[in-house]
Amino acid sequence: MSNHFNVSFYDNPMNLNESGKNLSTNEDWRSRNRIRLLLQLALTIGSVFLCYLMTLPFLASLAWALALAVLFMPLHRKICRKIKRPTFSAILTSAIAIVIVVIPVLLITVRVVLEISRGSTLIMSKVESGEWQRNLERMPYVGKVLLWAENQLDIPSLIDNLTSFLTAQVTSFLRSSFIQVIVIVLTFYLLFFFLRDRNQILRTIRRFSPLCGCETNGLFKVISTTIRATVFGTIAVAAVQGSLAGFMFWMLGLPAPLLWGAIMTILSIIPLLGAYIIWLPASIYLALDGNLMYGLILAGWGMFVVGTVDNLLYPILISKKLRLHTVVAFISLAGGILVFGAAGIVLGPITLTASAYLMHLWRSRTVESRKP
Repeated sequence: MSNHFNVSFYDNPMNLNESGKNLSTNEDWRSRNRIRLLLQLALTIGSVFLCYLMTLPFLASLAWALALAVLFMPLHRKICRKIKRPTFSAILTSAIAIVIVVIPVLLITVRVVLEISRGSTLIMSKVESGEWQRNLERMPYVGKVLLWAENQLDIPSLIDNLTSFLTAQVTSFLRSSFIQVIVIVLTFYLLFFFLRDRNQILRTIRRFSPLCGCETNGLFKVISTTIRATVFGTIAVAAVQGSLAGFMFWMLGLPAPLLWGAIMTILSIIPLLGAYIIWLPASIYLALDGNLMYGLILAGWGMFVVGTVDNLLYPILISKKLRLHTVVAFISLAGGILVFGAAGIVLGPITLTASAYLMHLWRSRTVESRKP
């Protein structure tokens, strides 16, 4: 009897059919869930990519606004303690930032344009009058070299091309002034909201971040430290370049060395321009005015000292502050400028340090997961 009624569940064909149906149903649900997850992942990636494309035209303004927000945040907090209205405090801080950043650059740009135009006129007048030839022929050994150079090269044409190049550099900068104005306006527009709504922005980033709270705060700290190191490093290097150029102006007896040193400092901060806009026409004018040795000294000093000190000093300053190797710091700066343009001065180092921080988090989690 016991053997007769001791029938296994799997020996019943009806039970087999029902279990097979259940298995197939579960597999169908799993496959549907996988398809839904894949579709959701594809839609998420596509929407994020579209958001990136929409943000790309404003990337420079976002980068500069973020940098200014980090730099002026201590001042903004002091203003907020005295003025309890967040909107008015953000307006006041943004106005102070405009006075400190925009107005000096605007005044220097106007002065440089006027001086470049006047300098080009003076240089071309000396070339056309032939006075530069008489000045150089008075110097020993220079007359023979000048005669050989005139036979081999078209010196007036070379000088004209060089002055035209300098004028074109400033002109191209002014032609893009409309775009620059838009970037500046958007930068300070975004800066206002970064200052006023900073707590809401940070809470939103924390809510959508896949990192935990302490890890997200650590990422914020890394980005803030990188921005400060990058901006202060750029200002320090520009100050060194302007000081070196102004020192040589003083050594050679050129007028207003302190003024021109300050102007070259500000020009060294602007990525599209540089201190050569000033010292190169000055060296050409000295040579054409009969001071060939002074002109060569100024040109050599500008090319080999002023023009190279940023490539040496900037990576060293940044690497010490961010604890990076000098070569890595240089690549982050140069690569950032090549990829992002002028905003790469800020975005390049941020990308590198943020990536290094995220890789450190992954390494820490991997080590913890391997512990018994």
